[in-house]
Amino acid sequence: MKRCYFASTVLMLISLAGPIGQAQDTTVTLPVTQDNSIVMVDGEWGENAGEQGRMRIKGNQHVVVMAFDTSSIVDRVVNKATLVCVQGENTISGVTLSTIATAWNETRSTGLTAGIAGIDGWGYDGALFPALVGGNGNTLTHHVRSDLRDGIYYWDVPAEMIHAMTIGAAYGLAIHEDDADYGRNPTIFSREQSSQKPFMVVELGDRQITTPQAPSSLEVVTRSDGVLQIAVTTPVDTFAYDVAVDGVELGRHNIPMAVTGKRQLIAIRDLPPSTTRGDDREVKVVARSRTGGSSEPVTIRIPRAIVDNIPLVTPEISIRPASPAPLPMLGVIPVMDKYDADGKPVGSLPDDYRSHNAIFDGQRVRLIAAAGEVVGFQTLLRGDSEAAVSVNFETPSLRVDLFEAINVSASGRRIPDPLVPLPPTIKLLPNRDRVIIADIYVPFDSPPGTRRGEMVISDGRRIPIEIEVQSFSLPRYATFTCEMNGYGLPDTVSEYEALQRIAYDHRVHANILHYSHHTAAPGSRKSALDMRLKSGRRMDNKRYDDIQPGATSGFWDDFAEAMGPYIDGSLFKDGHRGPIAAPGFYLTFHESWPLHCRSYFDGNPDAYQAFAAKPEYAQTYVNILEDFVSLAKAKGWNRTGFQVYFNNKGSLGELTKAPWILDEPAGYWDYRALNYYGELTDRGRADAPSEPRARVDYRIDISRPEYCRGQLDGRDDLWIVSSSAFKQYRRLVTDRIQQHGLRAWVYGTSNHVHETNRDIQAWALDAWGDGATGLVPWQTINKDGSAMKAADQLGLFIFDKDDAGETVIHHSMRLKAFRDAEQLIEYLHLLRAKQGWSLAQMRQFIEHYVNLASDVEKTDADDAGTSRYGKLTATGIESLRLAAVALLNQ
Repeated sequence: MKRCYFASTVLMLISLAGPIGQAQDTTVTLPVTQDNSIVMVDGEWGENAGEQGRMRIKGNQHVVVMAFDTSSIVDRVVNKATLVCVQGENTISGVTLSTIATAWNETRSTGLTAGIAGIDGWGYDGALFPALVGGNGNTLTHHVRSDLRDGIYYWDVPAEMIHAMTIGAAYGLAIHEDDADYGRNPTIFSREQSSQKPFMVVELGDRQITTPQAPSSLEVVTRSDGVLQIAVTTPVDTFAYDVAVDGVELGRHNIPMAVTGKRQLIAIRDLPPSTTRGDDREVKVVARSRTGGSSEPVTIRIPRAIVDNIPLVTPEISIRPASPAPLPMLGVIPVMDKYDADGKPVGSLPDDYRSHNAIFDGQRVRLIAAAGEVVGFQTLLRGDSEAAVSVNFETPSLRVDLFEAINVSASGRRIPDPLVPLPPTIKLLPNRDRVIIADIYVPFDSPPGTRRGEMVISDGRRIPIEIEVQSFSLPRYATFTCEMNGYGLPDTVSEYEALQRIAYDHRVHANILHYSHHTAAPGSRKSALDMRLKSGRRMDNKRYDDIQPGATSGFWDDFAEAMGPYIDGSLFKDGHRGPIAAPGFYLTFHESWPLHCRSYFDGNPDAYQAFAAKPEYAQTYVNILEDFVSLAKAKGWNRTGFQVYFNNKGSLGELTKAPWILDEPAGYWDYRALNYYGELTDRGRADAPSEPRARVDYRIDISRPEYCRGQLDGRDDLWIVSSSAFKQYRRLVTDRIQQHGLRAWVYGTSNHVHETNRDIQAWALDAWGDGATGLVPWQTINKDGSAMKAADQLGLFIFDKDDAGETVIHHSMRLKAFRDAEQLIEYLHLLRAKQGWSLAQMRQFIEHYVNLASDVEKTDADDAGTSRYGKLTATGIESLRLAAVALLNQ
């Protein structure tokens, strides 16, 4: 029955389609010329599904692409279009349609390549399929619910998409299912099924050839990341642009669809080497109307001086020669490196590294520091007696903290990781290192010059120390943020403050989430903000959560008492950097605070519709956020990085949870819900123009930025992007940074204890070099003290008990890697400002010394990933730092 009905439908539609002339509302059918189901499943990205009878459309795993013969509608205005497809297995409730920004081949295209000769990817080398569809790569998007009648889908298609394909501004349509339910395999029939093939029905208006005016006010603009752009003012009647560089057509993914009267930017990139030769580049821009009319071309030249930009300077760095008589039974190495209990290196280190490296020649420690920097070294001490160890300087203002590293079992080895305060004496062994780490705090007001001191071992050995303080200073507030993620607040405010003091000393901050996934149902606990205050009384969490529909104020007294000193930085008034406000702080706002989500949710997957019948849900959210912003302004909390963050993962059917996956969104409705809550947050944080202003970031943790489908466009939010996503879709993220004012931090997991801590530094450099402004290592707190004995990849802070049963907090050697990474980036930040280099040039400068080639290890599909930089050398990052110092001192 389905086949007969479909055949009769085709005949009916064809009979309605007359010859194209001047008549109004002529209906024509456009045949499909190519179709394929692009596979995006791990291990199957290279599979081609073209020429099969059925095509799978399945969440983010299979997206169908189609191209159409539009030759019959050239010069015609499209009034309406419908894509008609025959249902195969299962039902598709709705889809996102998008244009495709590059040419592709049915029989050779896969998730990895469009199958076009000369391009190793989709549109540009290395680009995966999702990067050029679904709103990415300047593509158009449209969401439509399925109209399924007698086994046939009818999907409305915007006229703009048909026009784009007709004039060559798009190369077909991608069809992406709404849902991400992978327990089923929805399909449609392909063009290879002659009686059930898909087609497009188009209703046309009159023939209309409009000639737009020529683009105006062209100029060359260089993005902060070094990408060259042509800025153009869009004339009336312009629908798209054709752009050629030295006669070579520019890829459509670099060209936005036209918006009349707007100043638009066209990225000049992904061109063959032939366009980089000669003195200048010639860029020709033509405006096109929706029916194909073309303006006169406008030409602009990009001078070679702009193409080449400011030349890089890469000083040659050499390490001081080794001493012929190194001190006996000890070694000194940078804090980042480590040896196991048997004296074997962790990672690749030179044979003589214990006695000869960037900071130690075998007899003397020489350190370089900016004013305000914390520098240090690691002593590998052996002997045959009990000994006391101290570090003393001629300058009494230098604070020195000493720690001993504890060996823990890690991948079959004993490796140092947790640190404890150095005891008064330690037992030295002749064949086993005692690992001692010194942190030296250089004051911010230190004048340049040499500071001298020594490490004294009570058995008579002395290690001279020299610190060369530079003429430049680090900023007290970090320009690159390392946020230590955690879940569940400590029992007491005192423990929370102790945790933050350790973080502060390492130039990072700990951000602890205080609500769970199961907060949505009426009567459930909305948050867990119940630490014991210093008075001994617990915070009144019940009163804090007791917000009624329509309320305009919340109970903030206990919140301000508990969190205020940390939020405003007064907790650190006597610290090394002075009172630094919290760079990142989770607020309680989420889908079930201030009001339980499920009490107001009507079951509609579209968040914009789901609460429409009960507007008090949204209004209360806005009211309470407005009240908090007023509180923050009154308290002077204007430098704190407050975050509104929707952490929960739910589904429509889990009634104790959110209806959507809001942390690491997956399906269409998830992204749309995040946009909905983002707009509520915009309303609630809207400030009067007077200063000071409270800063409230709308934070989205995202591991699939490629599947937003236009739902988060134009938002200047804080994205926390997974390491794997930042590696695979880096351009997509960096374009959003540049185009939308987005800020991006990269999240993942710190290196394993049995791996080199240098990976943390490389991870930070890799992220910063492409525009990210922070790192977020996931779940950094070991709560049960087990990391004191067995390696814990996540345990950067370790909650332990002392002999009296009191809580003490230790930290990992890896936390110092984050501090050193931040401080190195401050050097590079200063260097960039001095040299006038673009971010792209800074990355070239970094990669001159450090090989940032990496892999991301994931334990499963949802794992954010651990970045590994397998080609790091022991001297690379040290050489980068010394090169930056050399240039800053010129």
